[in-house]
Amino acid sequence: MRVIAVANQKGGVGKTTTAVNLAGALAENGFKVLLVDCDPQANATTSVYSRDEILNSITDVVCTRIENKQRLPFLPVQNALYETALPGLDLLPSTIGLSRFDMQPSLSIDRLTNAILEAGKNYDFVILDTPPHLGQIFTGAIKAATHILIPVSASYLALEGVGDLLDTLGELPTWGSLNILGVCVTLYDTRTNASKDAHAAIAKHPVLGPKLFQTVISINTRLNEAPSHHVPIQRMPIEGASVTRAIQQFEELANEVITRLDVNRQIRKIK
Repeated sequence: MRVIAVANQKGGVGKTTTAVNLAGALAENGFKVLLVDCDPQANATTSVYSRDEILNSITDVVCTRIENKQRLPFLPVQNALYETALPGLDLLPSTIGLSRFDMQPSLSIDRLTNAILEAGKNYDFVILDTPPHLGQIFTGAIKAATHILIPVSASYLALEGVGDLLDTLGELPTWGSLNILGVCVTLYDTRTNASKDAHAAIAKHPVLGPKLFQTVISINTRLNEAPSHHVPIQRMPIEGASVTRAIQQFEELANEVITRLDVNRQIRKIK
């Protein structure tokens, strides 16, 4: 089991889009993948499933539940797993109620970490969509991760934000056992010098440069539209060059991830 946290504490860098569609691309490659939504905004959940059909979520697994003034037991994590429209891709969804987790005792961090590891034990990959801010949810998710993937939008301000993320990760007790799997440039616009300059700056960064993926994820309106259909881009019910380009880019990113992790492709299930 490889647990990859897609993390960047700066919002608007394509974090959820990267997590969702990388998970979809890995599933398309025949791996069994679990997408875990660790963000109370629940955007990853909406991206692959209708919230109206969610009965149980990670909130019920890790947050204290009260009913009729009685404290209820935490829900077993297996009761909160859902199959998505893409074969091989399952979801552990989130809700806005997960925001209560940051008010739980700090010892609860281990409950989140253990829930993620328990949920993922039967999967080849676990992809974590982390919240864009620091706190107990972020810490619990990072503790469960074996690797971190950092999406960085092709802009100067986004690059500055990554420095803050690296400082934060360096302060976590699990940092020594956590590997930066790679840095993925997102929201890339081939028409602008700003995107090209930002990409060049990341490539020269002493920490990020050696970890930079060759794949870049372009600005693409179809990636923004796919969540309205509750599917990753690989199941987008619209054809066209933009959809094909997005699918290809995430396929290329998935192949780079597979190569860097030296995953034995023989573990792939038969579709």
